[in-house]
Amino acid sequence: MFGRKKTDEEKAAAKHLGRIRAAGAATGVTVIGSKFHQAGQAPIPVEGSKVTIELGETARKRITATRVALTGIFALWLKKDEQKLYITVEHDEGVILYPVPAKKEPQARVFATLVNGEATGITA
Repeated sequence: MFGRKKTDEEKAAAKHLGRIRAAGAATGVTVIGSKFHQAGQAPIPVEGSKVTIELGETARKRITATRVALTGIFALWLKKDEQKLYITVEHDEGVILYPVPAKKEPQARVFATLVNGEATGITA
């Protein structure tokens, strides 16, 4: 009545985005509209993003380009908490890093799988 009917593709896309929002909320990732948000950073689109998950103990052993991009030279002195997972959302428009309690690993994997569209393991 107030617009056109959604196509099956639009309905499927909206349903998928709703699942991403719910899975993101379970891990502490904020999705507003169709963009990932993190305080103090520019939002990045869900569409075309890639999610990776790192365990704190693995992530601590190396300094990633993401950390350098987010914190500059201070990345050398920052320590990553080994009791956390680090969810990295990458897109051509930017990168967002979310620290998440390690106990939320199953939810983080579901979230990453929904965003990436395939089975996602933890990077080593």
